[in-house]
Amino acid sequence: MPSSRRWKVVGLFAFIAVLTLFYITNGAKSTYNSQFYTRTVAAMQNRQDTAAREDMMAQEKQRLDRVERLQKEHDVAVAAAATSSSVVGGAAANGAQEKQRPLAAGVQEAAGGAAGAAKAVVDKIKPVAGRKTMSDKVVQTKPATASDDDGVAKVGNVNKVAANSEPGSETEQDHKVEIELNDILKQGPIIIFSKSYCPYSMKAKHILLDLYTITPAPYVVELDQHHLGPGLQSALQKSTGRRTVPNVLINGKSIGGGDDIAGLHESGKLAETVRSMGGKRVVSVVKKEASVGGNAKRAVGFQA
Repeated sequence: MPSSRRWKVVGLFAFIAVLTLFYITNGAKSTYNSQFYTRTVAAMQNRQDTAAREDMMAQEKQRLDRVERLQKEHDVAVAAAATSSSVVGGAAANGAQEKQRPLAAGVQEAAGGAAGAAKAVVDKIKPVAGRKTMSDKVVQTKPATASDDDGVAKVGNVNKVAANSEPGSETEQDHKVEIELNDILKQGPIIIFSKSYCPYSMKAKHILLDLYTITPAPYVVELDQHHLGPGLQSALQKSTGRRTVPNVLINGKSIGGGDDIAGLHESGKLAETVRSMGGKRVVSVVKKEASVGGNAKRAVGFQA
């Protein structure tokens, strides 16, 4: 028969086992409910959301790069055709055409038929930013409305559009400015034309870049640091009626400067304005607000 000493040892081990089981059960429950655990889970979720947004932005950039490449290949094909037809008159014209045919064939073969595909794509899409040749004359009979918005950025969505008085009067510098402006508007649905030293520009950039998370992020052009800055500023005055900076464009339409952006932000209408004017090109607009106690920022806003 076991001695009393052995019974005491067995009882002690049993008590320790019950106490350990009780601690493990209640300890796990308290861990799941602890503030540290919940904060850690929330931080991991935010990190996953950020990675998803970055992946979406990368896909959008790839799509824009592909459209730009097709546009350039189309421009090369159009330029080759225009060169071949510029020489007029008898044998001289025929000789020029014979010289251009091998060159055009070589370009088409090197591109692997990409120029033809680009033309088919571009013909279905309106030219970005009202792109025109140097001999074209711009005419707009009525202001652009919300129903005319096809989601592609255009310059000149105002009542007046400056037009050259004579066909072909556009200078080489104006043509360079036009091409550069087209390229800038392809960078994203929201463009901030700014000057690095301007306090009103700093205010607009702070609101759009720091107080909101916009996908894709607004693209900033510092006109005082751009080699075509004065020309771009003059072109913006002609197309949007606004010369001062900042000049914030959404899909080619100006929504104003620093005070206008601040007014929309203070009235709580900025996120909805960006979402409605950006259309399908704006993926999301999220307003950042600091939560009580200095915890992570709480996001409230609109998802496209």
